[in-house]
Amino acid sequence: MPIPYAELPFIVKEWIVAHPYQTAFQVVNGVVFFTPAVATVPIFGALGFWATGPAPGMAASGWMSWLGTVAPGSLYATMQSAAMGGYGASIVAGTTQAGAVASSVLGFVWGRGT
Repeated sequence: MPIPYAELPFIVKEWIVAHPYQTAFQVVNGVVFFTPAVATVPIFGALGFWATGPAPGMAASGWMSWLGTVAPGSLYATMQSAAMGGYGASIVAGTTQAGAVASSVLGFVWGRGT
């Protein structure tokens, strides 16, 4: 079946109108996939993982004091490294992108019945 290119904008618009939440979900996942920092920077900042180090009085500093000595390559070290733009940044970005893809696939599968 050939694609009716002249009618394609109208077909897409009809689908968006019929599925507004699924469309918004897919758009947000697309933004997170192509710019993972949009999601990770505010979350890390709210947890206290700042570019200057763990923020005093926040979850990151509490976690660090609970840990005592932070092991290199640990989850904490990776998260702080990501906030500071080090080796953890690519790990966190890749994990965030994988999460966006997985949630898009789940959203697609879940929305197929409607």
